[in-house]
Amino acid sequence: MLRCSHVLCRVDDVESTVSDLIDLGFSVEWGSEPKKAYNAFIWFAEGPFIEFFEFPSSLGMLRWPVSAVFGRGMGNRLAKWAADGHGWRDVALETDDTDLKDIRTRLKARGLSVSRRFRNSRTRPDGRQVHYQVVAPRTAALPFVVSAYDPPQRPDATTHPNGSTGVSAVHFGLRPEHLADYDRLIGPDPWLRPHTSAVPGVLEVELAGLAAPLDPARAGGAAFVPAWPRGKQEPRL
Repeated sequence: MLRCSHVLCRVDDVESTVSDLIDLGFSVEWGSEPKKAYNAFIWFAEGPFIEFFEFPSSLGMLRWPVSAVFGRGMGNRLAKWAADGHGWRDVALETDDTDLKDIRTRLKARGLSVSRRFRNSRTRPDGRQVHYQVVAPRTAALPFVVSAYDPPQRPDATTHPNGSTGVSAVHFGLRPEHLADYDRLIGPDPWLRPHTSAVPGVLEVELAGLAAPLDPARAGGAAFVPAWPRGKQEPRL
């Protein structure tokens, strides 16, 4: 079963963003050695985490070569990540499997057009290699799928000085023409809240324990708000 894994925010400068996030009361973990890192994470004890990443716009030129090797879904996803601007950029879904072969087969059997498996890795600050796979629907407006990380990445314990204890909801906009494929990709999820919207993608992220909304200008363009009262589902935007 797929579930919400993490929310991705594209930033112009990951080093300055990490500094701002720490000032906002988050504990932040670098994706790799800080001087070379292109991403950083906000982890919680359970549920989705947040990734902030730099992605050069020039890599958008690789859309068609990547499509030729891994399928249009992966090429379209790369172009989405490389598009200019900062702020919420994508949502990843995860599985407990470290290999996405069976997941890909099941998604195709449901009538969903998806890319071939893209295998990737990164080197953590402690020097250990982390391996994972990605499968992306052809429609980049939908979430993509990532395998379980090998080895697992969630820290044993994480606390944040601003009181945040976890993601309580990710509000995600979908155009009407993408609703059927969204249902083929993922069913009801404890964290992901789909909304029919003219604005596709992540609308905002609710954080349990957060006392007040955070200034997006100091959070890489990401909109973080306190958790809504239980049972309220309507988007704020």
